[in-house]
Amino acid sequence: MGHITVTRIIGAPVETVFAYVDDHTNTTKYMKDLTKWQPVGSLAHGKGARFEVAMKAGPKVLDSTVLITDWTENKVIAWKSEKGFQQTGKWAFKAAGDGTEATFDMEYELGGGIAGKVLAKVAEPVVRMNIDASVDELKKQTEKLGGKKSAAKP
Repeated sequence: MGHITVTRIIGAPVETVFAYVDDHTNTTKYMKDLTKWQPVGSLAHGKGARFEVAMKAGPKVLDSTVLITDWTENKVIAWKSEKGFQQTGKWAFKAAGDGTEATFDMEYELGGGIAGKVLAKVAEPVVRMNIDASVDELKKQTEKLGGKKSAAKP
């Protein structure tokens, strides 16, 4: 099983960063190689929401359905896969001065047995690079939003 944790300090309020991540229409805008994060049913956020997910991994597309298992406003969004590509993950948010400490933590499995473990080890640098780029993109996008919000204040 692979495990990746990435933390960044974002120059935007926790409420701005959390709301951006919580809005499923933004997910493919900042998550590198994620091509689909679409609600299954009428619940589009919060604990119990389900999403169909597709991620490019080289020439292959990894599909899964994920369930939001924990959701606390401005603090955490966690998920686990119910079918397809096996993963569990969470976003955690906390205030850091005037900004936000955002942490993305994910465990994933690329198949069973020794072959799966070897593949996970080989894939980990690529997955880590993609997650780093994704969290950097989230930082960039939400700092623009945070800046707009701050600029609008008298």
